[in-house]
Amino acid sequence: YESLKEELSEFSKKHPGFKEKNWQLIQVGGARRGKGPGHDADFIVTHPSIKIGGEGSLVLSAIINGFTQKRKIIPKTDEYTFYMLQLSRIRSNDGDYATCSHIRRLKANVRSPHSGFDNLRQDQHDRFFGAYRTLQGRIRRIDIVVVPYIEKAFAVLAWTGSVLMNRNLRQYCRDRGLHLSSHCLLTIPPYGGTKSKLVPYETQPDWRWVSQEK
Repeated sequence: YESLKEELSEFSKKHPGFKEKNWQLIQVGGARRGKGPGHDADFIVTHPSIKIGGEGSLVLSAIINGFTQKRKIIPKTDEYTFYMLQLSRIRSNDGDYATCSHIRRLKANVRSPHSGFDNLRQDQHDRFFGAYRTLQGRIRRIDIVVVPYIEKAFAVLAWTGSVLMNRNLRQYCRDRGLHLSSHCLLTIPPYGGTKSKLVPYETQPDWRWVSQEK
């Protein structure tokens, strides 16, 4: 946690638009559910300046580069493959969140009977999965997920878990005509309908302006 805070502080010094006081670093997974320290640690990173212009990839790349230089993570080699860096580069051509490629994909698949029960590995967030070396020299698994500020609530909910709770909650939403993911909440249009909408981004226009101001 402290090492991540240091990297975010360094990032703010190089990128004035990312005010240090506005970083949100949230430990999720079992620790957030009260299970205490375990063999791994999962973190959500977000900031009001992380939007839909590829900012998340920039932040995660800086974190991993800093950790690598300080030998805090074990690099990927032919012998050691416990390492994954996913840079999603979530973007929108016209600056509208509703037209982002990952949102369009979710809308296209929203009617599938299996949609909404995807494993977290299927999400499109910027994510690092690998092994972290502690100050004591111990090796621990770590997940770092950088999310757009507008998706924070959905990402924290999904990554807190548990798997059973996520499945039950997503089924609860589907029973009410909604599709829940780690990115957003969508309406499921009736058969014959063609347009799924983001809740509340497209269903409550006033909320859109509030979200953009933060």
